[in-house]
Amino acid sequence: MKIKTLLLMMLAATCLAAGQSQSNSSVLQRAQAGDPAAQVQMGNTYALGRGVPQDPDKAMDWYKKAAEKGYAEGQYRLGGMYDVGRASKQDPATAITWYTMAAKQGYPDAEYRLGVMYEQGRGVTIDYVEAAKWYLRAAEHGRAEAQFKAGLFYEEGHGVPQNYKAAAKWYSQAAQQRRPEAEFKLGSLYEKGLGVQQSKDEAIKWYTKANDDGYAPALDALRALKQ
Repeated sequence: MKIKTLLLMMLAATCLAAGQSQSNSSVLQRAQAGDPAAQVQMGNTYALGRGVPQDPDKAMDWYKKAAEKGYAEGQYRLGGMYDVGRASKQDPATAITWYTMAAKQGYPDAEYRLGVMYEQGRGVTIDYVEAAKWYLRAAEHGRAEAQFKAGLFYEEGHGVPQNYKAAAKWYSQAAQQRRPEAEFKLGSLYEKGLGVQQSKDEAIKWYTKANDDGYAPALDALRALKQ
């Protein structure tokens, strides 16, 4: 029985590999014909080693082909390669150039990464106003991490005027996507009555959600609130 099971597993793995190879071949044909979406797929294939040996250099070459065609995801992916230093020396300034091209096309991941770069001063001088601008754009496009950051910037007055009501709005949107940090922050605003009507029940509700989603500080907040 064990041998039979092992043989079935090996057969399944072989079929999966064959299917991946056929899929890669089809994508490669489209990529070679100049399809930028397929070129990004090929980049992902080599970046992750899907059915082929992992090869950051080839991944970068394919991303660059798509990026130079003005394809937003290709620009974002190429920016990421420079950002983390895969297949080349780490180059945050060049990463920002490509992120900016993608972000100007409304690509949410690039907008968010630009926010991070400006907040942390990676490849640019720290600029909270620019960071807030890009976080807000990504937040408006539904990126949960950016919604949390937008809430944080409004709560703390970084790059935007302090506005607890706006902070609550963005924390709420991120919390609806199960971002535990946002759930916790929303609970804190309800506990203190900042930007929302003070409510112990709502505070407990959001602290509980944050705790259930693995955010450790929420448990201490719950214990303190229930005393």
